[in-house]
Amino acid sequence: MTFYPTLKSLKQKLQIQPINTGRKFIHNGQANGIVFDDIERLHAIVGANGCVHLKSGTEFSMVQYRGQNEDFGVCKTTLDRCSSQEEQFLNICRTIAFEELLEVHPFVEFVRSLPPLGENHLCLNLTGMAQHYGLHTNYLDITNNFDVACFFATCKYVNGKYYPIGNISKSGVIYKIYEMVMPPFVENENNKEIFLEYLGWQPLPRPEQQRASVLKVAKDTNLDTVSEVQKYYFKHSISQSKKIWKQFDEGKTLFPDDSAVDLANECTKLNSFTSEQIDKAFNRFWLWNGMKLYNKEQILDKLNIEIIKENNLSWDDLVETNSKYWENKFDETLSKMGIRMSAYPQ
Repeated sequence: MTFYPTLKSLKQKLQIQPINTGRKFIHNGQANGIVFDDIERLHAIVGANGCVHLKSGTEFSMVQYRGQNEDFGVCKTTLDRCSSQEEQFLNICRTIAFEELLEVHPFVEFVRSLPPLGENHLCLNLTGMAQHYGLHTNYLDITNNFDVACFFATCKYVNGKYYPIGNISKSGVIYKIYEMVMPPFVENENNKEIFLEYLGWQPLPRPEQQRASVLKVAKDTNLDTVSEVQKYYFKHSISQSKKIWKQFDEGKTLFPDDSAVDLANECTKLNSFTSEQIDKAFNRFWLWNGMKLYNKEQILDKLNIEIIKENNLSWDDLVETNSKYWENKFDETLSKMGIRMSAYPQ
């Protein structure tokens, strides 16, 4: 076990440099190498699926992090932490209900109506957004910003807010994940259970603020057992936690006010779904779990699920409906975006 007395000493050990200083670097130190800087912005990157990810943070981070208050023995997705298959199925229904609300969010609809950037459309990840708003998914949250990971490692969520952790005896944990040895960056037959994807900018604000990426993992995957991941322990202290808590304005920087929060919370309590949502959930459970749930009526009865014609949740009175407003919001996004041109041989 690798243990450090403070996060500052861990940061020094990992040789994490300050960012947003304006420094410039040359890739591989060669005179004709790619020149880049340490300024955080949105970086347009074409993903494995052919769409454009707007990665937030620095351009060539190469490493992702995950912070936890303590070592739980296993590091699994929220979906895998459910106590039963029935609970997993119910939470999949709730996630699908929120994703369908996201599909009709006016900013999502606006972005989908846009022409492609060059030859590629923007990547919108509804499941990734659902993950960041408290729904259960087969994703694990990670970030390319070490300080953001430190926030989640030293602050605890209680009754809708984050608070700094005191001088507790249990050690905090920082995971270090090497991007370039993970799919989709390499074909790795031994690592098909895990897939890294930049989340970055999305029509809802949390992912960008948290410099977010996600690990999409197969059922029962434990991050602790993945060879490309290193795990570091540190000692908690109230002074350290308060400093990081204040650095992110008590969490407000990472969790800005957002109309989606209340709707997401409503979706986490739903027990009424349309037949289409239920069918989607059965199919998604099968794709993720590798087995089908039978006795549909019995499961719905056990979970006390009500089948309805349509969901009564909506964005009415919660978001701006004027398309010009969302056009201006997207212009703000473009102003933060960096594009690196590439030349291909003829």
